[in-house]
Amino acid sequence: MVILDFIKRASARDLRSMALLTLAAGFANALLVVIVNDVAGLVANAERPSAMEWVIFACAFLVYYQCNKLALLRANRVIEKLLKDLRVRITEKLRASELPVVDRMGRSHLYGLISRETNHLSVTFPLLVDSFQQSVLLLVSLVYLAYLSPLALFVFIGAVGIGILGYRRINEDFRETLRAGFGHQARMLDATSDIIDGFKELRLNTRRSDAAMTAYRTASASAEEAAVRSGEHWASLILLSSFVTYLMLGVVGFVLPQYMTAHGAVVFQLIPTLLFCMGPLAKIVAQSPMFLQAEVGLKAIAEIEQQLDSGDSVSTSEARSASGAYAGFREITYRGLTFSYGRPGDSSRFHVGPLNLTVRSGETLFLVGGNGSGKSTTLRLLTGLYPAEEGVVEINGVPLRERGAAGLRELFSAVFADFHLFDRLYGAEHADPAEVQRLIGEMGLAHKVKFENGRFSQTNLSTGQRKRLALISALLEDRPIYVFDEWSAEQDVHFRRHFYTKILADLKARGKTIIAVTHDERYWSVADRVVRLDLGSVLWDRPGAAWSGA
Repeated sequence: MVILDFIKRASARDLRSMALLTLAAGFANALLVVIVNDVAGLVANAERPSAMEWVIFACAFLVYYQCNKLALLRANRVIEKLLKDLRVRITEKLRASELPVVDRMGRSHLYGLISRETNHLSVTFPLLVDSFQQSVLLLVSLVYLAYLSPLALFVFIGAVGIGILGYRRINEDFRETLRAGFGHQARMLDATSDIIDGFKELRLNTRRSDAAMTAYRTASASAEEAAVRSGEHWASLILLSSFVTYLMLGVVGFVLPQYMTAHGAVVFQLIPTLLFCMGPLAKIVAQSPMFLQAEVGLKAIAEIEQQLDSGDSVSTSEARSASGAYAGFREITYRGLTFSYGRPGDSSRFHVGPLNLTVRSGETLFLVGGNGSGKSTTLRLLTGLYPAEEGVVEINGVPLRERGAAGLRELFSAVFADFHLFDRLYGAEHADPAEVQRLIGEMGLAHKVKFENGRFSQTNLSTGQRKRLALISALLEDRPIYVFDEWSAEQDVHFRRHFYTKILADLKARGKTIIAVTHDERYWSVADRVVRLDLGSVLWDRPGAAWSGA
């Protein structure tokens, strides 16, 4: 089982400690059952329990209570450490993976597995410890049952065997339902994100809002159906447990007296013992859906981890180490680079390239072209975020080695069209707060945003204002190459002019290389070169001075 393999990752000391505590609690629990049963026999014969039996009962209870408490607390600590290590390991692999790998997985799917499933495991593991203890109790109870009546033990095993056949059938269906449920939950999360992230657009268009709500209802209904089927399977397991219990009691109470002499003398002990045997078994069966869900969740996480491992991942330390060789670059040449979205033969497949372009240190390069001409995809190729399917990248005439793209990426600081705004200056935590506040003022946001405790006080701003904060973060990174994907698109006239005539000019004066996607023909003269693209291929490459009179 995957869940057992996961638990084995705990230290041997912790596992031994939990096992010993659980065994002690299980045997103490079993001793309680035996004592209670013996006392019931004494009472049935009009006798009273002795003081020694009271003392044994009290001691057994104290051992059971204390060992059970320590085992559950230790289990909680162990599982939380394992889950923390799992989340950190997955996240480390995630941030070392290539962008296409992460795009294929789907963000909703990743969010769901890393957060929801690890939280479910946090609840499940203590139950597994309890089930182990119940197994010890069951084993001891069966030994005691065999001592009382071997025939009754045979009846118990037969009834349980019938139950196992039904359990296996229910279990197989349950597993398939859980797998389907993960997909329904991910689609429902996507639909929820559409409603939340697209709130403004939906408020302006009731038809679009109704359609989005219909999609949500459909996804929600599918998730509901999967949850209902899961509940039905769970109910079937509980009812199966009840069926086995009453089948067994019926045989013992109505059938065995026909074949056993002096049956009545032992029935007062048999019935409670059988119920004690069924108690832990029923509890294990009732908890099994939790274990099954944890098993399916762990398998899904393992599949994600396998997909991350299958990609060409590079650690951050390796990337930083590789970047040192490129820091003083004179030029970067891209020869015949291509990239495709979609599967071969798919009608929706989108192909860019071949791209042939040279970027020289300290120059300002504008990429222009119509919508859908592959400009944003080209930026991802230039920065090494997308691995080229064909072609070669050369730095100062030397071809980039196979894993060198990670070092190449360290040269760039970017604000993409689909940028993410971090409220903290990750990687630039030691920036001078006064300088950050000065840049906030330069961006016209001093009345809305403060830089306090290492973070921006406000990020709930317009897209144009959020882009200005993202630009501040990029400027503070102080990388050799700056990439801007239509940064000025959401800016007013003032900040558009400020971007082209002040910010880009300051970067150029500091020797920075600038690659900017733009539609602002009015400012093309700012560039050293203007390159027009069509599906990632260069149509023409002209000096920016050609537009100086525009």
